[in-house]
Amino acid sequence: MVYLASGGFWLVLEQAAGMALSFALAIAFGHFASKDMYGNYKYILSLAGLLSAVSLSGLGDAMNQSVARGYDGALTQSLRLQARWSLPFVLVTLGTAAYYSWIADNEFVAGSLVIVALLQPVLASVSIFASFFYAQKDFVRGSLYSIGMNTITFLALLAALFLGERAIMLVGTYFVVKTLAAAYGFWKAYRHRRNDTEDPALFGFSAHLSAMNVIGAIADKIDSVIIFTLLGPAQLATYAFALAIPEQIKGVAKNLYGLALPRFAAREVSDIQQTIWRKLFLVLGSTAIVVLIYIGAAPALFVFLFPIYTDAITYSQWYALSILPASIVPILAAALTAHQKTRALYISTNGSSIVLIMALLILIPWFGLAGAIAAQVIYRLCNMILTIWQFTKA
Repeated sequence: MVYLASGGFWLVLEQAAGMALSFALAIAFGHFASKDMYGNYKYILSLAGLLSAVSLSGLGDAMNQSVARGYDGALTQSLRLQARWSLPFVLVTLGTAAYYSWIADNEFVAGSLVIVALLQPVLASVSIFASFFYAQKDFVRGSLYSIGMNTITFLALLAALFLGERAIMLVGTYFVVKTLAAAYGFWKAYRHRRNDTEDPALFGFSAHLSAMNVIGAIADKIDSVIIFTLLGPAQLATYAFALAIPEQIKGVAKNLYGLALPRFAAREVSDIQQTIWRKLFLVLGSTAIVVLIYIGAAPALFVFLFPIYTDAITYSQWYALSILPASIVPILAAALTAHQKTRALYISTNGSSIVLIMALLILIPWFGLAGAIAAQVIYRLCNMILTIWQFTKA
């Protein structure tokens, strides 16, 4: 209980600080950035995330497991692995930049992708410092360095926002400043190694986790890519702000996963299945009250916080409905994870991600932003249904 209370406090503090900084930056963009500027910036971040599907995205989690088992040398081992296996990402990103330069005639996207190709592999390599500290149960350093990195990046983006109306300045600032801040965190983690022992199973496990994440990584970012391509940067900006506040509310629900997992690990699955439903209904009922309050307050919130994006109000109200199924999935996923139900997790996550990709490809060309919102609600419902189904079978 002492471990959970102390570690949980710092993790919650880190998440709260991240949410506050993200929300403050959204307010700044909502007041001072044009829709095209923000939409272009958002597109590059989404495209970078989409292209990262070809990298070792699971290396951080695998390194965490290795360090927790005493292999502190996995920190530098991860750095070498990330450098070696970043070549596919670099080649794909530069190839995409060439397409935008020579065929699509979009020099902004082409130039931004060159920045991404050069800095994203470095950023991914050094950003694992927090996982290293958490694996050592040093939640204080992990959380504080993460908060510091996010705060410095926030301040730099805020400065870049007022220095010009060019989105490429935001892209360059984001990747340069965040990479430097993460490199400092990595250096501090390197100095806190207890040994140099490497884990021979690190690459195999990270490759497995990365393969598991491919469909989810594509599903997570493909909506922004489709909207930018078909509807333009201004519409992508509107879509991003429609999701902004509901996503912050969902972030609170994600804490339930970390809180529930250690409790479920100490209990039998059959026992959990008998007692969990009342808890889920309580969570669902509480979430419904929050959703109704937000739907009613959304018009006033947007006028005050995001005056440029009042056209996103209706979309945001509909998207808020996806919070309901999203509130109970983390609890069920924690039960499946605690008892290593890998097949069930594969089905629930990848199955719903495939549904999302198909829904986005079908609905956005027909209905625009309304189709994107509908696809997200369908995805959350499907994810909930599949997770419940796999949980009852476990």
